[in-house]
Amino acid sequence: MPALVSLARRPEAAVRLYCLPPGGSGPEFYQAWAALLPDAVELYTVALPGRGSRRDEPSSTDPRALVAALASLVDDAADPRPFALFGHSLGALLAHETARRLRRTGRREPVLVALSALPAPHRGDLGRLLATLLTSGLDAFTDMVGPVPAELLEDPVTVTRLCTPFLADLVLALHHRHHDEPPLEVSLALYGGTADPLVPPDCLERWNDLFTTPATPCLFPGRHTYPQDPDQAPALVRQLAKDLQTAAR
Repeated sequence: MPALVSLARRPEAAVRLYCLPPGGSGPEFYQAWAALLPDAVELYTVALPGRGSRRDEPSSTDPRALVAALASLVDDAADPRPFALFGHSLGALLAHETARRLRRTGRREPVLVALSALPAPHRGDLGRLLATLLTSGLDAFTDMVGPVPAELLEDPVTVTRLCTPFLADLVLALHHRHHDEPPLEVSLALYGGTADPLVPPDCLERWNDLFTTPATPCLFPGRHTYPQDPDQAPALVRQLAKDLQTAAR
């Protein structure tokens, strides 16, 4: 099950931000954000089995069990501060489902759900993306995670180590089933890359069907991995901090 990881210990911060990693990634994906966020935001992420220091553990491929565990982590009864959820790529699916789980179980809900680079799950776009990832081999893998040096791809052991967490998250997403529920009554923010080959902007806009507060996607130069671009990460984090400040008022 997931373990909470603090990336910026700020007990005096006004709000907590939980960032859920994309497919195949761990806490390191958001490490650089700690220095980019204002002091008013305390940054957390999660370590999932099968990644990084937990690479020898079996990955979780049951979305319901994982989302239930995430909901328990982010709703900290001992911490009354408001909190927000951010998810990039497959992490966006976890962020959305965690917010839904919090509402269904009568727990505190986030003040903001911020979703990046993933189609909404209710109109077939997500299914088409998963089908593309299943049938496109290493091309789709590098579209999702970024370029991989050619010499690494020549070593079968390295390829297996790199791809296994990604494939586990793909299985998790394939096990997900969208169920109709009333729209979430929380603030929404949407982000994406202008040249993302997997998630065009109109797919992002369809998330508005699932929230009562529509949002216009904020697009940044780059492909699916734009949050890792050192030129784009500061701009994304600034926009996220601005959206979080607005939602927390």
